[in-house]
Amino acid sequence: METKCPFCTEHIKESAFAGENNFLAIYNHSPILPGHSLVIPARHVNSLFDLTEDEISAFFGFARKITSFLKNMYGTDAYDWSLQEGESAGQSLEHLHLHIIPRKPGDLPEGEDWYIKLEEQKKHKIDVPGRSILNEWDYKRISMELKEKWAIRKD
Repeated sequence: METKCPFCTEHIKESAFAGENNFLAIYNHSPILPGHSLVIPARHVNSLFDLTEDEISAFFGFARKITSFLKNMYGTDAYDWSLQEGESAGQSLEHLHLHIIPRKPGDLPEGEDWYIKLEEQKKHKIDVPGRSILNEWDYKRISMELKEKWAIRKD
């Protein structure tokens, strides 16, 4: 796993499209499907077990709000959540993060699974060739659009 946490940078805090109760929502730099976002603690946290009961409730409450928002933004009523904890479970960064992936019928080719795509994506570090990553302009554009829509949403 990474030793230098890429989620604990000013860039991530600035690119977050939503925040609440010390948790952030960020668009994935390497989305497997449109809308693929992450919910992370704003402070460095490795594990769900490092959160208090109140923080766990706030984490999943915020994730539920973000999921509802993303479903509306991407015009779907379906989604996947994925949280891997520990390297053996597929966690690629030592910072707690929940993947939220809006889903639509036929969004992946027949027989292809999103989890396999997620695992394939993780085989490549975020800063090495071979990993499909949004260019900085597209990442900022999507993040800004989501931030603007989040600010005017009606819960």
